[in-house]
Amino acid sequence: MRIGTRWVPGIDIEPAEIRVPCRNERQPPAGLRYRINAKRRPNFRPIAEFVLVGSSLVWRVGVKITIGTFSAVMSATLGALVGATAVAAHTPAETLRFAIMRNGEQIGTHAIEISRTGPETNVRITTDLSVKVLFVTAYRLQHSATERWVNGQLVSFDSTTDNVSATRGTSRLEVDADGKTSRLDQNVLPASLWNPELMRRKTALDTQDGQVDPISVTDNGTEDLSLGARTLKAHHYEIKGRYSQDIWYDERGRLVQVKLVGSDGSVISYKPI
Repeated sequence: MRIGTRWVPGIDIEPAEIRVPCRNERQPPAGLRYRINAKRRPNFRPIAEFVLVGSSLVWRVGVKITIGTFSAVMSATLGALVGATAVAAHTPAETLRFAIMRNGEQIGTHAIEISRTGPETNVRITTDLSVKVLFVTAYRLQHSATERWVNGQLVSFDSTTDNVSATRGTSRLEVDADGKTSRLDQNVLPASLWNPELMRRKTALDTQDGQVDPISVTDNGTEDLSLGARTLKAHHYEIKGRYSQDIWYDERGRLVQVKLVGSDGSVISYKPI
């Protein structure tokens, strides 16, 4: 409908019925009477603005939550990695200590210190013993050696008893004993007994003189081993070689006992202390 010079949308014009006026009734203007029916259209603008604002708010909150969650996950992951690295770098050393017994009497000590850091294992071995006859020292041995392993392979070895050392090359193990160098199979293992992998080999490197000795190993299975007041399950192996001996490892593969018979018939044993 046009009002003045402006068009007003949303206003419909409907013709009203024609009525005959009564005698005393005020007469309407002649012609048709019109009834204005202004159909009000809903205003969607506030709703649209509310939806847009709400959607924007939800998006921003969602982004913040997503970023916050991602940051938290990354922080936790990095923290776990740093913690794991710290634990790997600070793994405490394990020390195995033994009393060296001869016919039931202690004549010395033997210690094996094992340190593990990631793929690397460092081993330090010390032996100190003396045999006395009529209060006079008839035999004395002070031996120390170090081993360095990476990913289960011997990388270097050094012994102070007879100046024996070994270094892993590209294909051979170079052994220097008393100034003499020899190249050995790089898979040969030292006869230091702490490593149960030696029980699956046919040769062993003597850590005191640098010689490689053939060995044969008999697996006697698992048995109950009494060590003082305690009894434990241990795997028993028998090694035949230059020095024949019996060796026991516990269920974790740790050396727990050694026995051998000396050239004079005396029984030598290593007992944990």
